[in-house]
Amino acid sequence: MLKKRKFLGFGFPDEVAKVTSKIGHFSKKNESDWVDNLLPNFDPGYTHLTKSPWLLLPFSASCIILFFIIFIRLFHLQIIEGETNRSLADENRIQIKVIHAQRGVIFDRNGKILAANSPAFRLFEKDLKKVKLISREKALEMEVKKDTRTSDLEVDNVRTYPMAEKFAHVIGYVGEVSQTQLKESGYRLGDRIGQIGIEAQYEKLLKGKDGGEIIEVDSKGVKLRTLRRDPPVPGQNVYLTIDADLQDKVYNELKQALTKAESCCGSAVAMDPANGQILALVSYPSFNPNVFTKDYDEGRIAQIFSQKEAPILNRAISGTYQPGSTFKIVSSLAALSSGKVNASTTILDNGAIFLGPYKFTNWYFTEYGKVEGNVDLVKAIKRSNDIYFYEVGRMIGEGKLIEWAKKLNLGEKLGIDLPAEAEGLVPSDEWKRKTYNQVWYPGDTLHMAIGQGFVLTSPLQVLGITSFIASDGILYKPQLMLTNFKPKILVSNVISADKIELVKRGLKLVPKDGGTAWPFFTFPIPTAGKTGTAEFGDPKGKTHAWYTSFAPAEKAKITLTVLAEAAGEGSNVAAPVAKEVYRWYFSENKADLIKDIYTQ
Repeated sequence: MLKKRKFLGFGFPDEVAKVTSKIGHFSKKNESDWVDNLLPNFDPGYTHLTKSPWLLLPFSASCIILFFIIFIRLFHLQIIEGETNRSLADENRIQIKVIHAQRGVIFDRNGKILAANSPAFRLFEKDLKKVKLISREKALEMEVKKDTRTSDLEVDNVRTYPMAEKFAHVIGYVGEVSQTQLKESGYRLGDRIGQIGIEAQYEKLLKGKDGGEIIEVDSKGVKLRTLRRDPPVPGQNVYLTIDADLQDKVYNELKQALTKAESCCGSAVAMDPANGQILALVSYPSFNPNVFTKDYDEGRIAQIFSQKEAPILNRAISGTYQPGSTFKIVSSLAALSSGKVNASTTILDNGAIFLGPYKFTNWYFTEYGKVEGNVDLVKAIKRSNDIYFYEVGRMIGEGKLIEWAKKLNLGEKLGIDLPAEAEGLVPSDEWKRKTYNQVWYPGDTLHMAIGQGFVLTSPLQVLGITSFIASDGILYKPQLMLTNFKPKILVSNVISADKIELVKRGLKLVPKDGGTAWPFFTFPIPTAGKTGTAEFGDPKGKTHAWYTSFAPAEKAKITLTVLAEAAGEGSNVAAPVAKEVYRWYFSENKADLIKDIYTQ
């Protein structure tokens, strides 16, 4: 009986046979069939490479070309442009910073500071492409906070003016260099340069020489250390002939007088007639020069330049006006030099003279209806008699008046060491023909003889005329620089001493009883001077008020000219200013000061 076997299925023996046979599922012959069954369309790739070696060539060539390009670029950067790139890298790491030189300090004759410096830093704002000054405290705050902008800071200073408005027209101010100045002078963007006054006149002395430092910074631009430092050379300090205390007094008195007279503007200038040293120079209205530097404010700066009173104008040297009766000093010298007038020559004052249909009157007759009878030169100066000088003009003609005006440097600059000095105007027939296409009329000569008509002078020029008499026939060039000061004569030996003395005698009587400078009638110190009331064509009939004078009357130590624009009569407005200035200047507590000034 057959042994019973376990049944595994009808196909099992056949499958076993396949496995054990050489032609089963896993035989070499059917290997590809197995792959196709499990991974249809599978191609590992290496079979093709193995089968096609030329396929490796493009890949290999690409790699070689790529590496060659990289090599060439590295060679170019490291070898050919290596020095340049190293320099650029150093520039990113190392910076050169300018240390700006301090400007020279400006002092008055007694050592009082008129222009100084405060520490500050210059910051270049890259976004705005603008340079601005910041305080030392602000710069330190930036350093502490490691502000990346600290790499853009440069050591600088800001100009300060302690006496502000009172010295604005003398000292001037510094302002940022303009594009035109950058091209012409070689300054850097953001540099400050003198714009007017002494700051501009002596820019080269005051500026100094900038220094610098080399610093190392990190990747953020923060300063790490200083590698090298060359200190700046500060500008030269300068001393001026100005007396700051006198300047202060003149400014205050002039401002008060103008306010009282309801006048907008005026000026005053004082000088030592023995050498030409300017002792005070005031122009009103003034401005605060710190607005341009320490308290930089574009709005306030624009306001200064837009005001109709023009506070930026230095009226003492740049303003020109009809001189009025102060010109009678010139007419007196012209008359005496002509030989047609001497000490005993008298002219009858009947109140008016006629030139054809035109009437010319004396001020005393116009205001009070009175006449003065026979008048000689001394009395004519004392009383400022117009009739006398009308007749003088008619006798000597315009040629002599023009000649003497030019001899005393009218119509040209006196050469004061400040920018923008005006020349004034000495008119002539040729000038009138060219300007107005008209001939010179006899009436023009009469007007010129009393300082009216076309003649124009600056307060400085009127001061020059007065100083010529005060110093007995010598006119010195007005100067402001006391450092290495040397007197320079502009006019001398043009007329005899006796003729100058005759004119001086008349000027001495002006502030005496009966003269026109009534505020000085009781003044204890003998002085000399000339009032002036100048018409200038104002529709309301306003006049400029002048007073020019010197003191003491003998061996004068100071000449002073005061002008109040459209303020009235010279005796009423300008003379009181001079009186109060002299009262202060010659007071007992100024004795030592005056002694020091005139023994230098």
